[in-house]
Amino acid sequence: MPSEMKNIYATIFNHVQMVGYREIVEAHGRARGLAGFIFNDVDGSVKVMASGPEPVLTEFINDLKIIRPDTVIETKEIMEDIRLPSPFGRITMDEMREISERLDKGNMILGEINLKLAKLDIIGDKLDTLGGKFDTLGDKFDALGGKFDVVCDKLDTLPERLAEAMKR
Repeated sequence: MPSEMKNIYATIFNHVQMVGYREIVEAHGRARGLAGFIFNDVDGSVKVMASGPEPVLTEFINDLKIIRPDTVIETKEIMEDIRLPSPFGRITMDEMREISERLDKGNMILGEINLKLAKLDIIGDKLDTLGGKFDTLGDKFDALGGKFDVVCDKLDTLPERLAEAMKR
């Protein structure tokens, strides 16, 4: 017996815009053979309308919870018989504005990465300088080690030399 078809409306909160989330949801909706769509809302949430067999919709929502466990997903069943577009897709309101916002965000992230890389370069330079100082210190220890060996040799022969000096 085929499963009953169901329509749902879901609101997803908690940092879901400008992170590629709609693309992920769209891929899962298409993979499950659902009809419907996803879009960003002005309140910062993502809205989903989906249609399909009830168990498939449940698996779809569970997938979304697993993908981003930090999100909050509120789901409501749509009781009206609505025919949603197939295959599952995403709706963009102002594509050029959205592309511009994504480019701005990408540039901001790249700027932050560049600052961190510059700090790493400074740290690397300081480590190189410190490494040179360690090399110099190591050379001094090596030179001192040779002198230390001479002193140890002299101390090792001290009893014989004292005994000989006392004989004289």
